[in-house]
Amino acid sequence: MMKWPAGKRRGVVIVLVTIALVALLGLAALTIDVGQLCVAAQTAQDVADAAVLAGGSALPDYYAATDVALSLVDANNEATNQFQAFCDASDDISFWGPGETIPAVGPLGSAACGMEVTTHVPVQYTFAKVFGLTETIVTRSATVVRMPVSGVPICPMWVNYSTDYQYGHEQELLMADGPHYENIPGSFGWLEPPCGDSSMFLELLRGYNLTPEQIASNYAGTDDILYANPGLAVGQWRQALESDSQGLARLQRAMWETWASDTFDDFHTNNPRLIIVPMCKYLTGQGSDAQFEVQGFGAFWIESVDSHGQTRSITGRFIQYTIPGADGDPLSPQTGLWTVRMVK
Repeated sequence: MMKWPAGKRRGVVIVLVTIALVALLGLAALTIDVGQLCVAAQTAQDVADAAVLAGGSALPDYYAATDVALSLVDANNEATNQFQAFCDASDDISFWGPGETIPAVGPLGSAACGMEVTTHVPVQYTFAKVFGLTETIVTRSATVVRMPVSGVPICPMWVNYSTDYQYGHEQELLMADGPHYENIPGSFGWLEPPCGDSSMFLELLRGYNLTPEQIASNYAGTDDILYANPGLAVGQWRQALESDSQGLARLQRAMWETWASDTFDDFHTNNPRLIIVPMCKYLTGQGSDAQFEVQGFGAFWIESVDSHGQTRSITGRFIQYTIPGADGDPLSPQTGLWTVRMVK
């Protein structure tokens, strides 16, 4: 049997070890650079998601939406030193208006609008430079639609759907004394709680410390049929809205420190003055058999309540209000209640 000289054998081992080390170092370098790319991609996506959700809440004002989105990108860059995202207002922010179609999403109705934000994150390679690669740019996008709400937990109060939305202007809603016939006498009245438990009426109308279960069980959607709660004693809804001995009525709580300085155009989102009401169409029936079909929803800011005298009313203002996480329909008609939904 032929044997290799010992010296040559050692030389072969050195060559093999060298090749193996180069391969291992290459894999290590690739792992580090690929890892950086993955982190940069996630950063770009997170920033795009946050920017478009923030900007979408300012729609349909495209200028305000752009400013909000860019401000959020800048805020992210101030919070991190590892990867800096950038977004160009003219090239990286797109809008779709009512009636237009968002690619891969679908058409928008007469009240919805959409927004897309694209962000870019530059990445400097660490080891790939030996192959002539110095840097790359990772790009990610996100799209939202601002649309009318199609379902939401409600106060057990109907408002005539034909009531004009005069956003920001004080309006007096007159309480109906029926309905007794198709043309409803008045612009608001009371409903049985959607859950069917009449004993919850006062709690729901007052809206104080409701449990998640109470909120979820009194969810209503467009086209739902709700029943009237007629002949309600004035004292009951006065306790919920105007005043009661415990000081828990909505207008009483609105004077607590948290909300005392709020106004209808600058308020905390949980201000007791704000009620979410179904805008309803009277269908048929009288008394507790009177049926109403939900056409949409309104956000109403209560200024005052007149529960005395023959003509009882609630004075306030319809406002445009965005509810995160609510169900939305991009083809629904305009209401004062909106949601912003990520679509891609």
